[in-house]
Amino acid sequence: MNPVNTTAADGARAPQHLVERLRNTVEIVAIRPVSSWPLAIGRIVLGVTVLVWAITMMLDAEDLLGSNAIVPVEDASTFWRWLPLDSSAAVWGALAALVVAAICVVVGFRPTVFLLVSFVLLVSIQRRNPVILNSGDIILRDLTLLFALCPSGAACSLDRWRRVGPERFWTAPKVAPWGLRLVQLQVSLVYLFAFWSKSGELWREGVAVSTALRLRDLQRFGELDLLVDSVLVVGLITYGTLVVELLLGVLLWVVRLRPVLIVLGLLLHASIDVLLIVGFFGPALAAGLMSFLDGDAVQRRVDRRLARRRSADIVDGERREGQPQPDLRTT
Repeated sequence: MNPVNTTAADGARAPQHLVERLRNTVEIVAIRPVSSWPLAIGRIVLGVTVLVWAITMMLDAEDLLGSNAIVPVEDASTFWRWLPLDSSAAVWGALAALVVAAICVVVGFRPTVFLLVSFVLLVSIQRRNPVILNSGDIILRDLTLLFALCPSGAACSLDRWRRVGPERFWTAPKVAPWGLRLVQLQVSLVYLFAFWSKSGELWREGVAVSTALRLRDLQRFGELDLLVDSVLVVGLITYGTLVVELLLGVLLWVVRLRPVLIVLGLLLHASIDVLLIVGFFGPALAAGLMSFLDGDAVQRRVDRRLARRRSADIVDGERREGQPQPDLRTT
């Protein structure tokens, strides 16, 4: 065979191979249906987070949002404030409606509709007093909108129960992936920007965690000497936080690494929430991390659990049938 012809054929085959790989990648990312389990689990976690958020806001509604709140009604933000909430009664009505909407999201009753309702209420309540907002409040409402764009009620929902009955309730149909990818992209970007924002001097010197733990208004259980005085421990926690956030921002897209990274992310947020009062950033991102779960693996685990339950029911039935029945006849 002519070496020149072989080289030309290989050169023509290379672009075709790249095009095929690109086509396969696009199909996997945006076209090929995926299990709806990650969306269902993320919906439940997000709904619980919104519910707790609304209840905690009720505890200080008068001081933070009412007619005589710290920020007067006339100074409230008008940007994207779809509901005026100019009175205490309106604020309480919005919070009560948010509680109802969050419960509907958790149980999966018209979740798309009630996620949109939750988003509108969250934005309106938060714009009433933007001074009290933190990053957790913002990511919570962003994820609420993104989940509203997804078929999050396709599995493990009241709608699913009504549609297919109890026999197929614990099965998750395949759904279009693009909505799930939007949630995943949002979560990935949050971690990337969280890492990028920690480029200050305290983080570079490895003492940022010690500084945060010394802020008395953020301490949940008081100052912990070991975590604030030990240079080694503080350095490990500070740089460990940076490493975990960078890994979550970049490598969550690697399917094989997802189980480990999801656990690392949950442990990171749990440790922060245990030590510091930082709002709902951790719970909101926990809902986002659920979007990276392996839906097929979740289905296999559910199937095994159901199979064990059915086997146990059969054994219990056989035992009851084998037991002698008491003689109820009177002598």
